[in-house]
Amino acid sequence: MKIQKAELEYKINDKLPLSYSRKLRGFFANKFENVLFHNHKEDNNFRYKYPLIQYKILNGNPFIVGINEGAMLIVNNFLDISRLTLDDKVYEEPEGIISMKNDELKVTSDTFKYKFITPWRGLNDKNFRKYKKLKNNNQKQDEFLSSILIGNILSFAKVIDWWIEDEIKIETNLDEIPIYYKGNKMSGFKGKFTANIKLPDLIGLGKSPSRGFGTIKKT
Repeated sequence: MKIQKAELEYKINDKLPLSYSRKLRGFFANKFENVLFHNHKEDNNFRYKYPLIQYKILNGNPFIVGINEGAMLIVNNFLDISRLTLDDKVYEEPEGIISMKNDELKVTSDTFKYKFITPWRGLNDKNFRKYKKLKNNNQKQDEFLSSILIGNILSFAKVIDWWIEDEIKIETNLDEIPIYYKGNKMSGFKGKFTANIKLPDLIGLGKSPSRGFGTIKKT
């Protein structure tokens, strides 16, 4: 299985915090009408699917990842950006560096090592309560997080029409950390995991990947 992936990084004379990924998403949502830029339909309903355009802050810079149709939208529209406005910060003629590649995805007998380079929002309220009930059993907690992560991967696979028939095996080494989402404090995770599946670098897994959460990279 192969996908097209575009990566667009804006080099700025600034060091933005991760929270600015939401402002980056808001800028593009206001500028472009296509639903893939913002996941809001014309009838004001939400597109409840894995996002094909994701907004991140990586190494302090605005960074956008597009997948398949989302990749083509980024390539075809990024030259229209002459001013980047992120709430209280305005960048005139920002230097945009774009790349396009085909990424191969597969389940194999090999093991790939990944790390979350932005916090992973893996658990909803119900699953977080289940996770906390396992606090005296680290192995059970890890197995629970692994099962959630497998579900995240299957959600990604579904939207790119990748039917995975082989078993996905994952082992996690994650630590719970406090994060802020829309001004609210909650729990997220950082750390590493191994998997027998080859995934693209810099895609997001879990909740809110369009806002930069859960970004993975091979180690």
